[in-house]
Amino acid sequence: MINIKKFNFLGGRIIKTGIAVFLTALICQSIGWPYMLAVITAIVTIEPTAADSIKKAFIRFPASAIGAAFAMLYTFLLGVTPLTYMLVAVSTIISCSKLRLHAGTLVATLTGVAMLTIVHDHYFISFLIRLATTSIGLLTSSLVNIIVLPPNYTPIITRKIQNLSKQMSSVLQQRGSELSQVHACHKQSFNFSSFPLKLKKLRLFVNTSEKNGSFIISLVQL
Repeated sequence: MINIKKFNFLGGRIIKTGIAVFLTALICQSIGWPYMLAVITAIVTIEPTAADSIKKAFIRFPASAIGAAFAMLYTFLLGVTPLTYMLVAVSTIISCSKLRLHAGTLVATLTGVAMLTIVHDHYFISFLIRLATTSIGLLTSSLVNIIVLPPNYTPIITRKIQNLSKQMSSVLQQRGSELSQVHACHKQSFNFSSFPLKLKKLRLFVNTSEKNGSFIISLVQL
């Protein structure tokens, strides 16, 4: 019998990425702005949780501004050359690292490098427009991440708790049976070493679910 799950390519994150890219491009097209940078930003902004998406958006926006600024500066001074690409990438990465904008380094570098091929004059206006399109990508992907298919960890947590309970019950029953036999203290058929790792993974799911739920509730109350 063929396993249908092998052909299930569309996960929640892929669907959300597609929707965010489409809406971002549609908005930029309706305004008449170039949407390549906005689309790139939307693609890399989708996060596993809505809370992470919003929090990192506040980091990625100033980081993108840094990348765009370096692109304008080096294009004005040197034109579009291989050296310009190198300087924009290196300067952006160093600046984001020094300012601790680590979550925005990738977006900022892509923004700076991508701008080199589409900006040749009116540098300040181009800077503002590209910054605005990047903001559209950030905002759109963040909203899509919150509204469309929000992550639900409850089934996963429930299943993991049930599995752990069954395993613990089986081990305890086995140990009790061994202790009731002669020389049971010398038997080592039971093993608890795997439970701490499983509990750690379960705690991670619980913490992530709580963080995401609390963040969405705080947004609703605004």
